[in-house]
Amino acid sequence: MESAQAIRQLNEMIGQLLSLGAEDFQELAQISKAIEDWCQCDDCPQACRPAAGKAAEQIKLVIFQEVPDPDGTLAEIANMLGALQEAMADGAENVALEQATSTEGGPVPAAPEEEAPPSATETVEKPQQQAEQTEDDVDGSLPDDADLELLGEFISESREYIENAEAALLTLETDPDDEDAVNTIFRGFHTIKGTSGFLGLVWLSKLTHHAETLLSRVRDNEIRCTGGYADLALRSVDMVKDLIQQVQDALGGDVMVEPEGYDDLMQLLADPEGAGITDEVDDIRSDPPRVGDILVAEGVAQREEIEAAAAGQGKRPIGEAIVRAQAAPVTEVAKALRTQRRISGVAADSSVRVRTDRLDKLNNMVGELVITQSMVSRDVETAAVADQRLARNMSQLGKITRELQEVSLSMRMVPVHGVFQKMARLVRDLARKAGKQVEFVTDGAETELDRNVVEQIGDPLVHMVRNAADHGIETPEEREKAGKPAKGRVELRAFHQAGSVVIEVEDDGKGLDKERVLQKAIAKGIVKEGQELGEQDVCRLVFHPGLSTAETVTDISGRGVGMDVVRKNIESLRGRVDIASTRGVGSVFTIRLPLTLAVIDGQVIKVGRHTYIIPTTSIERCLRPEAEQLTSVQNRGEMVTVRGELMPMFRLYKLFGVEPRTEIPTESLVVIVESDSEKCCLMVDELLGQQQVVIKNLGSGLGEVPGVSGGAIMGNGNVSLILDVPGLIKLARENVA
Repeated sequence: MESAQAIRQLNEMIGQLLSLGAEDFQELAQISKAIEDWCQCDDCPQACRPAAGKAAEQIKLVIFQEVPDPDGTLAEIANMLGALQEAMADGAENVALEQATSTEGGPVPAAPEEEAPPSATETVEKPQQQAEQTEDDVDGSLPDDADLELLGEFISESREYIENAEAALLTLETDPDDEDAVNTIFRGFHTIKGTSGFLGLVWLSKLTHHAETLLSRVRDNEIRCTGGYADLALRSVDMVKDLIQQVQDALGGDVMVEPEGYDDLMQLLADPEGAGITDEVDDIRSDPPRVGDILVAEGVAQREEIEAAAAGQGKRPIGEAIVRAQAAPVTEVAKALRTQRRISGVAADSSVRVRTDRLDKLNNMVGELVITQSMVSRDVETAAVADQRLARNMSQLGKITRELQEVSLSMRMVPVHGVFQKMARLVRDLARKAGKQVEFVTDGAETELDRNVVEQIGDPLVHMVRNAADHGIETPEEREKAGKPAKGRVELRAFHQAGSVVIEVEDDGKGLDKERVLQKAIAKGIVKEGQELGEQDVCRLVFHPGLSTAETVTDISGRGVGMDVVRKNIESLRGRVDIASTRGVGSVFTIRLPLTLAVIDGQVIKVGRHTYIIPTTSIERCLRPEAEQLTSVQNRGEMVTVRGELMPMFRLYKLFGVEPRTEIPTESLVVIVESDSEKCCLMVDELLGQQQVVIKNLGSGLGEVPGVSGGAIMGNGNVSLILDVPGLIKLARENVA
């Protein structure tokens, strides 16, 4: 464990060093001090201390500007520390120290007096034995003495590193000279390589080592991470993700197997030029860069001028190219670059990892506090206490309790940036595969949602973005015939609106062919011949399972299952999805989601002496029916006609076996609810108003109750059941049958 801790600490210092320049004096001083402290700690092996101490001294020389090539010296120090870290991971500190500290032009520490230098036999034979074990004895399974706790931390941190690396790779395709992006990618692969080598994860260690070699050439400006090299780096990212997932599965008892295509990828990484890989970019690259998008969005530059500057930038950074082309003022370009860095998460906020079960427990406890505070306030009001001081204190308590609830809920909020980043990769790969030119733009990636919502929104977004790029965007030839630019545009944006989060996927493609959608629906029996449907109703037909307008079935789409998944997943999150489309212009898919799954906005209703809560997202309208609106249909039960539409009516008091105030519909109210594009009316006694409530599970003792999704403790201390509209409709139809 001590060696593992030492390697992790050294990894962090190497990562920080790679991201700094010679002008970052304060940060370099902190790293120098951190290395010195590391040398003195018990975790640092004795044999490593001279080399690390010399590295700290060399960093000070850079700070005092006493070296001719400060940036080159920093790179040599990072390489030396990396070699030292590899030697520690291999468990051969004494053997590899001389090699790690004798890089030409780099710092060379004095040999430790207390230890004799290794013999020539040891220096030659031991690395050969290690090489033989690495190449001939490769076994991807977990070592018998694997540290499970350390493996768990490794999986979590590696996924974060590889996610940042993937985002940086996509940035490099549009701005190949972004040194921060190169360092982010290199740091991620380097850290994973070192830790996986120490943990005995041979496949992962070998892969990241070869990928790091390729990225080292990018960092040294030998090649540019574009074209074939970008594809190769992204393939490496995918393979690393696969191997990390295998490690995760192995912790549960699964057997690790060599991923398909692993050997082919290793050969490509070893000799990319021999396989014909170059850094040339084809016409499907997503230009202009995001810096240009920011300038255009803020109205300080024209897209045509930005594209012209990007086309003629050569090896210049895009910002410099824009200024030279006079496409935008230098102050605005600098501001856009800072905005891009902020969005990309270059300057990350300080944070601490907290287990989600602890956050859930905190939210539950705060929910209990809110309920108790409401009950105490109600008791004080009921007692008619005329103490002004007590009234003020209760008011202050209520304010603090509400703020505490908001803070506890916000702790589960995470930005949708990670999900949006995956969509960028999806569009890039799909465009290349389909031979299309697609510009992918995101906006509002910093918008926050409940962690559970963010985790579950991934699949629906994959289907929607894929639908936009595959069905929506035409081929370059089709677009030119229609008078459009050859390159299509898919925009993914998120923003807050009326207490909800709205996510929109917009494309400038061919739009929905509503007539064709209707004919397909009729052919499949979803819609009857001659049935009149509104424009929105026709658009929503694409959410029916098995309905697809694709001409042929491909490995991308065409089976009519994707949009059905979208609707079901969104509605399971208490959200809704809508479509707006214009033929020949494009389509907009809009998702509306609640900020959190722990709190719900509901309509409180009363049936007899009991109160229930219906989620407001499921309610369309409420009304008191007239006698002429009521009818009965054989085998379908009671029906209500609302604006010419015939809907079934279900009596809640019958479904739940309670005594109503009245059984006459014209003296009651009906609440029109919708689920899965199906509407029905629920007969209730009265409406008590809308209220935000904390959702509580009914507990394992009750099990699953049909038509009920949970409960909420009201201000009077009573429990009100939260109705599950889809389950309620299913329950009602079973009773009618």
